Amino acid sequence: MEHRAPVFTEEASCQDCYKCLRACPVKAIQVSHGHAQVRPEACIVCGRCVAACPPKAKRLRDDLPSVRELLAAGGTVVASLAPSWVAEFPDLSPGHLVAALRHLGFTAVSETALGARAVSAAIVDLRRREPQRLHLSTACPAATDFIRKHRPHLVPALTPVGSPAQVHARMLQAACGPGTRVVLIAPCAAKKREADEHPELLAAALTFADLRRWLDDAGIVPAQLAPGAEDCFVLGAAAEGARYPLEGGMLGAIRAHGDAGDGLAAWSGIADLDLALAGLDPASAGMFIETLSCAGGCINGPGMTISDGLLRRRARVLGADTAGGQDAPPAVPAELAWTAIPEPCAAVDERQVTAALARLGKTAPADELNCAGCGYDSCRDLARALCAGRAEPEQCVAWMRRLAQRKANALLAAMPAGAVLVDERLVIIDANRTFARLLGVEERFLTGGLVGVPVGEVSPFARQFRHVLDGHGDLLERDHRIEGRVLHGSLFTVEPGRVAGAVLVDVTAPAMSRAQVAERAREAITKHLATVQRIAYLLGENAAETEDLLGQIVEAHGGEPQP
Repeated sequence: MEHRAPVFTEEASCQDCYKCLRACPVKAIQVSHGHAQVRPEACIVCGRCVAACPPKAKRLRDDLPSVRELLAAGGTVVASLAPSWVAEFPDLSPGHLVAALRHLGFTAVSETALGARAVSAAIVDLRRREPQRLHLSTACPAATDFIRKHRPHLVPALTPVGSPAQVHARMLQAACGPGTRVVLIAPCAAKKREADEHPELLAAALTFADLRRWLDDAGIVPAQLAPGAEDCFVLGAAAEGARYPLEGGMLGAIRAHGDAGDGLAAWSGIADLDLALAGLDPASAGMFIETLSCAGGCINGPGMTISDGLLRRRARVLGADTAGGQDAPPAVPAELAWTAIPEPCAAVDERQVTAALARLGKTAPADELNCAGCGYDSCRDLARALCAGRAEPEQCVAWMRRLAQRKANALLAAMPAGAVLVDERLVIIDANRTFARLLGVEERFLTGGLVGVPVGEVSPFARQFRHVLDGHGDLLERDHRIEGRVLHGSLFTVEPGRVAGAVLVDVTAPAMSRAQVAERAREAITKHLATVQRIAYLLGENAAETEDLLGQIVEAHGGEPQP
C-alpha cells in the first residue's frame, strides 16, 4: 500500500488557483511556495478538494495495488459492498456485480448495509437508556473526524458504536473465520482513513472509481457475465440498512427498529452540519442527529463516477429491493470511546492579526474586501492563516494587483524613454511623465493625468496603435517626425487585440546623447528586470520578449544590452 495520506497533492500539477482551499470546509490546506498541500492533522478526508481541483493535483490514494497483492497472497478475502452501489451501477443486478467481484478474486461479497442494521438497533437501545443526551451518529468517518478535530467539545455526544463498515467486518470475520480479510468498496474517501486506523477490521478501502478501473484493466464486463447460484450476497439481505447512503436513511432505519420518538434529525454537508450543531449541549439536548459529510448523503461521495443528478440516484436507492432481513441483527456493544484530536495550533492574538492585515495593505475595515479569492472566507481568516504559517501574502489578489501597479508605476517613472499603454478603445491605460513631455502635454499629465484619455487627443499615433491592435504586426524601430522633432521607438503588442504599448525617445534632443540613453536604459534593465518579469507575467506576456524589447532600445542608442 502507498505510504501516503488518503488525500494528497501532486505538486507538479498544482496550478496555484486555491480552488481546493475554497472547497475545503475546514481549510485543511497549507499554501507554501505557491503550492497547496493537504494538512493531514486538520483534514477530514471529505474529498471535496479532489472534486474541485481543475488540474487533478489533489488525489485520492490508490489502494488498488495493495488489494491485488492481498488477493494474490491467497486466503479468505471478502468484499464489503456499500449500499450506494445501486446508484453507481444502475444497470447491474446483484448477481452480475457479485459475479464480477468473484472473477476479480474475492471469496465472497456481502452488503455493508447489514452492519448498518446492527448499528441502527444499537442506537435505538442507546436512546432508550439516555434519552436526555445529544447523540451524534458515527456512520460517516468524515463527519466524525470533523467533530473530533474541529468541534472537540461535542466529542462526548458521538455514539459509542462503530461504523457500519466496522460492524460488518466483525460479522464477516465471525461467519467466515478469524483470518478473513475484508475490503470495503464504497463511494467514500474517508473510508481509506478508517481502514488505516482499523487494519484489524478493514484490510483496505476502494472507491467505486477504483472498482471500475480494476474491471476495465481486467477486461471484465459485469453485464456480460452469467451469474450462478453462488453469485449472491452472503449473510442475507440488508433490508432497511440499504437506505443508509441517503440523507435521512439512517433515521428511517432507526424508526424501523422501534424508535418513533421526537428529536431525530439529519444533516448533510459539513457547513450545514456545523450550523445545525451550534450551541447544542451534549448533556441535555435530547436529540439524535444523523451526520453526513457529503450533501445529500453517500450517493454524492467523491468516489462516485456516475454523472446524473442526486434525485435520480436517490430514486434508485429507494427503488432497490429491501425485502428480507427479518432476523434480528447481531447485538453491537456500545462501548467505543471516542477521543478528541484537535489540530495543534498556536494562539493568534488580535495584535498579530492586525499586523498581518497591514502586510496586505489593509489598515482600515474598508480595506477588507472579503472577496474569498485567496481561498478564505474573509481577510481576517487569511491574516490568521498568515500568522500560523499556513498561507502566503501572494494569495491576496487585491494586494498583488496593487503591488503590481506600484511596481509598474515605479518602472515607468524610472524609464529614460517615454512609455504608454493603450487599450482596444485607443484609450490610455498608463503613461509616464517622459511620454507626456515628449508629446507636449506634461502640464496635463501633472494636473489630471493621462489615464482614460484617448491617445489621439495627445499624440498622432492613434492610427499606428490601431494597426498593432488589429493584429497587423508590431511597428519596431521606427522614426516619427513631430513638429520638427524625431521620436524614435516601437509600438508593440502587449495583449493581442486588447493592449498595445509604445516606447519612444527624442533623438533630436541635445540634452541627452545616444550614449546617455543607452546607459540609462541599461540601468533600468538591471534594476527592474525582476519587476518587468512580474508585470509581463501578470499581463500574459513572456518576460523574455519584454527584456528583448528594452535591449533593442539600448542597441538603437549606441550600446550593447547587458545580459
